[in-house]
Parts: sequence; structure tokens; C-alpha cells
Amino acid sequence: METLPTMTIALGSVLVFILFWLAIIWLTAHFSGWSKLAEVYPARIPFNETCWAMQSGRFRWGSNYSGILRVCADSQALHLSAFVLFRPGNPPLSIPWEDITSTARTFGVELRFSRAEGVPLVISRQLAERLEHASAGKFKAGTG
Repeated sequence: METLPTMTIALGSVLVFILFWLAIIWLTAHFSGWSKLAEVYPARIPFNETCWAMQSGRFRWGSNYSGILRVCADSQALHLSAFVLFRPGNPPLSIPWEDITSTARTFGVELRFSRAEGVPLVISRQLAERLEHASAGKFKAGTG
């Protein structure tokens, strides 16, 4: 008799946690600007890309995607995706190099996107240099 209330409480707790997790991820995607980027830069299949897992980036309003980004680059675009547990609300992105400008900052390189005004992404200088190499010369790290 006691197992039914215990199981109900356990399942209810798990459901509440999952809903809370999804709400936090959804809110972060909207505040950070990821959802705005997803509207204008939907993912496409990369061609002969180079990837780096567990990367970090800081979006608008201090939204830190610390160690959860998979960053890929090919000659056409920058491809971003979040770790699978953070994927709801953060769909993969493909941003053409011609839409990206970069500026060197004290702590990294800030990327700006022409079709998503007001959504910056700050990445490490090391990652920016990797992107410059992988882009076949279409991206210049921190040159404006």
C-alpha cells in the first residue's frame, strides 16, 4: 500500500525536474539570443568540416555556454550546436562566413552576425584562430 504514494512522489519529482530543466534551457536560449540566431541561420549539413567539442562561448546578457558547444567550420560556414542535454531550445546553427564580423576583445574575440543584430558571441582567441584556419581564409579572427 505504501509503494503507490512513494512511486507517485518519485515520478512526480522526476517530472517536475524535467519540466524545470526544459524551462531553464528554453529561457537561456531566448535571453542569450540563440533562438534569434536559429530563426535566421538554420543548420545545414556541413561539408568536410573540422570540429572542436566542449568549447565555450558567451552570448548576450552574460549567457555563458561553458564547455557545452560543439563548434565546426568548413569553407562555407560556422556550425554551432549544444551538447545533447542542452539541445531543446538550442537547435544547431549554420552561419555563413560572409555574415560574421569579429573584433578582438580583452578576453577573446567577439563575433557579430549581420542577420541577428544584437546577438554577440565571445569566443577564445585560440578557437578564433582555429576557425580562421578551417574557414579557408573566409574568416579573419579579430579584424573587424
